[in-house]
Amino acid sequence: MKQIQFARKKRQLRYFSKKLQRLLDHQSYTVNAEIKKLILKIKKLTNELLQVFSPVVLKRIMGPAVGLLILSSFNQVKAQLFDPPKPNSFGLDSLNLLAFPAFADLDNDGDLDLLAGEYLGNMQYFENIGTASEPAFAAPLQNPFGLTPTSLFATPTFADLDADGDMDMLAGEYFGDLKYFENTGSATNPQFAAPQSNPFGLDSVYVDSFPALADLDGDGDFDLLVGEYYGSMQYFENTGTPENPQFAAPQQNPFGLTSTYYLSMPAFADLDLDGDLDLIVGEEYGNFQYFENTGNTNNPQFAPPVQNPFGLVPTYYFSFPAFADIDNDGDFDLFAGEYYGAIQFFRNNDITGITNISNSTDVNIFPNPARNMVSVETAKEIKRIEIYSLYGMKVMEINNPSGSFRVNDLKNGIYSVKIIFVDGTFRVKKMNKI
Repeated sequence: MKQIQFARKKRQLRYFSKKLQRLLDHQSYTVNAEIKKLILKIKKLTNELLQVFSPVVLKRIMGPAVGLLILSSFNQVKAQLFDPPKPNSFGLDSLNLLAFPAFADLDNDGDLDLLAGEYLGNMQYFENIGTASEPAFAAPLQNPFGLTPTSLFATPTFADLDADGDMDMLAGEYFGDLKYFENTGSATNPQFAAPQSNPFGLDSVYVDSFPALADLDGDGDFDLLVGEYYGSMQYFENTGTPENPQFAAPQQNPFGLTSTYYLSMPAFADLDLDGDLDLIVGEEYGNFQYFENTGNTNNPQFAPPVQNPFGLVPTYYFSFPAFADIDNDGDFDLFAGEYYGAIQFFRNNDITGITNISNSTDVNIFPNPARNMVSVETAKEIKRIEIYSLYGMKVMEINNPSGSFRVNDLKNGIYSVKIIFVDGTFRVKKMNKI
């Protein structure tokens, strides 16, 4: 079919895309029937136009943000759409100045607790006294569990760095050091040892260190990406083991990454559910830069950034992002601390998910939530199943599965299940282990 026959549809696509972008740019919008109807219209037009035009051409017509939102849903399992931000949800309080949030189940009761660093280096602990689906945070406790303040700017991130079953903490600070707080307690009763500066071969960054831990190269241990004041990001590959980390000399802006304006504050999540970790980077003026991972779980490669996609809007000043499935619905919600200490909550509405229209594959996993056994229902032959944690770490691999697999040994939480077929295609499903 000749392109000229699609000229009217191209004009419609451009018109509807601009209309959607105006709605998404408006901070007071709500995800209402008008937005949902626009998304469906744009998806229908896009599906028709993909018969003739390349995704690159259609993305240019729609604009980068709308193009990313729509086209990702054709190539991946789903795209995201975030509600307008709400300050200090679920009973949270503002901190004195600056808020650097980090989530982890610190008391091992099945829900996510919050630790937030602040300007003077103190850390405020908000225990989740609600549930995994209906969070409610208690009044903050300052520097509990033996924690001690950093010099200035406490920027925490959690991971089990020594593979002993509890959450350790790495915290950046104003002068660029990285402080390691080993959890010498347990998964249920944390107790943190005195901090070590730049252990495991780590180096200070120039000034202001904003760490994010994730398994970027798929080798089963935690690598480290550290943002800094002038917007660059330093990558420390973990060349050790899950039990004994050792970090190589830093590489600046690898994998196609580019510096942000000022104050690069990274946070990882699989936002397009393709089995690898994408990156959101907050910056000084409150914007969010989205770097889609167009590589894979073993070899990351990041596309040029898109500013404030998925309906995100800037915070007032400074944006310190942290992802957490706070309502236990299987998608990543976003929290962002800001300059005056408030913590903004962007609920993930997850209304844009669609099956790949041009090459659909019916896949179902059940039961979900799962306790012991999980079954996969599909008409295609499965070659391999890979299961990834929220940090992008591969925690299980099943070759030539019989149609079901055990998850007894997995900790409770949300996982990505990547189902790889013999023909080389794959699908990714979310699984809640309880």
